Amino acid sequence: MYLVLFLAALVTRFQTVICMDDNFLDTNYPHKLSSSCFRIKGIPVAKLSCQSNSLIKVKKGFYGIPRVNKNNTCAYEYHAKEWKSHCVQQAQMHQNCNGERTCAMHVSNPFLSRCLDYAWYMQVNYTCIPENNVYDICQSRSGQVQQGFIRSPNYPYRNYTSDQDCQCKLTAAKGVIKIKLLDFAIHDDGSKGKTCASDWLDAGGQRCGFYKPEQIPKMIETDSNQAIIKFHSDSHQSAKGFWLEFSASHGHQVSMICKSMKKTPVASVSNLIVEPPEEPIIVSATQVLPPLETNDNGGEHEDGDIDTGKISATDKHNENLAGSSEDNTTEDYVDKVQIITGVVVGCLILIAVIIVIVLVFRR
Repeated sequence: MYLVLFLAALVTRFQTVICMDDNFLDTNYPHKLSSSCFRIKGIPVAKLSCQSNSLIKVKKGFYGIPRVNKNNTCAYEYHAKEWKSHCVQQAQMHQNCNGERTCAMHVSNPFLSRCLDYAWYMQVNYTCIPENNVYDICQSRSGQVQQGFIRSPNYPYRNYTSDQDCQCKLTAAKGVIKIKLLDFAIHDDGSKGKTCASDWLDAGGQRCGFYKPEQIPKMIETDSNQAIIKFHSDSHQSAKGFWLEFSASHGHQVSMICKSMKKTPVASVSNLIVEPPEEPIIVSATQVLPPLETNDNGGEHEDGDIDTGKISATDKHNENLAGSSEDNTTEDYVDKVQIITGVVVGCLILIAVIIVIVLVFRR
């Protein structure tokens, strides 16, 4: 029995263990690699970097041992002539470099059970994704892609925005939608004894929390050519957010429509109801004093008629008084409306300033 185990170990030792991603040769974006030797002085570090306005997307990390004893062999190139000369084994990634522009990953040389030796090097294969190819789930945008990326607002530089409800609808021409989480950190306060009661991402089921690299699901495969990705955040605490990748089976095109579902009410001064003051009661002199009936000599008319000359002058004087009173009333009404409008606008500006200050200090 021991002989059988020994022979099996020898066979394993001389087998090439290829632990690459299915999409190792990603033709959409240039392939890059970073490796670190263990047989050197100092602490081995694998350094990943992308140009400005690009995000690191790690494809796979693995350890390797060259079969042929070569000095300073610290990398594994994916070529037909070289794959037989290395024994490689998948590495457990304890640090997530996804979404960063530069990343330094400290590594160690474990014993590789499949290769029956300690690793000579660790290698990380990655690509650089331009930021303009990453869709913000809360921004209105549409397009058609073969391989797409969606992120939370402000990712990866700041925490996502509070009080959001957004979604992206994906529709594949053929096949089914496949979703892969690249980075995930969504706040959950566990209020009311419920999971994902405050913030959550719905991508094949509601998710929240802070995922370590080994906790992130490798692939979420739907059973339909359509999928709706939803994101919700409340008005309290937030976190770094998420970054995910999507595609359709067999490389089919996927159309995408992203938008915010939240309707923000807009307050305006025109919507405010300002009640005008009550109209003053104007009483003319003719309504108080009886008409004076006199003739040219100061006496009364015999037939009771009124002296039209004097009464006409009195009426004109009364009309002037009434017109002056109405003008004053109109001016007072306009002044009051302007004062009320100024006070309301000032209050709205003060409230907006207070909200901005609170948001800045909370972040």
